[in-house]
Formats: sequence, C-alpha cells, structure tokens
Amino acid sequence: MLNKTEFSIAIDHHFKIIRYKHTGSIKKEDLDAAWSELIQIKEFTQLDYNLLSDYRESKFDIPLTSIDAILEDVKPMKPFLEGKKQSFIIDDPMSMAIAMLFMKDAFNKIGFKIESFSTEKAAVAWLLF
Repeated sequence: MLNKTEFSIAIDHHFKIIRYKHTGSIKKEDLDAAWSELIQIKEFTQLDYNLLSDYRESKFDIPLTSIDAILEDVKPMKPFLEGKKQSFIIDDPMSMAIAMLFMKDAFNKIGFKIESFSTEKAAVAWLLF
C-alpha cells in the first residue's frame, strides 16, 4: 500500500523543464496543492518552460468522475498552458488509464499537449522536440 503523497518541484534551466515528482497515493487535493505551487513559478507561467511529471513512485487515487472537475480547475490556466507540453512518466496501469482520459480532454479543451512515457529519457526527448 502506498503512503501519503508527497511532491517535489525543481527547475531545469538547461533544458527549460519544470521537473515535478509525486510519490505515494495521489488524490485530487494533492494535485491541487502541487498546481498551486506550479502556477507560482515564473518559468512555467511566463517563459517557455515545459513540464515533466514523474509519477513512477505513485498511484492515482482519483475516481474517473473527478476528471471533469480537474479540467474545470485547469481551465483558468489556459492562457499560459495552451501550446505547452507536459510529459507524464507512469508505471502503474490504472494510473495510466486515468491519465489517458485526462490527456485527451486537456488538449481538446485547453490546448495543453500531454503525452505519457515509461522512461525519463523518452519523456525529456519529447519535451525537447
């Protein structure tokens, strides 16, 4: 069983990537807390930095019915998310299924390009391309 979630955020100025890592069981409230910090980072909101989200040591504990609520929370961020890229690194099959539902809607409704990967190397390469 996974423990309470924790997250860390680091800025990679060389590759212009915000590196965001979660560990533990992730609920919607945990994502809200992380995004509250992410939107305070100038490199993410005002500059051309993309987002790498590493969920390899975590598992989403989010009902599928919450995906629309998460998208509604993200809609006000459209002005700086539109055209940005985010890589998910996920190794849990259920978390991957939840992420895939979110990824499609995030692009269609906000213009936020999200892809999922199993390795960090592939995730970074896509962000840089």
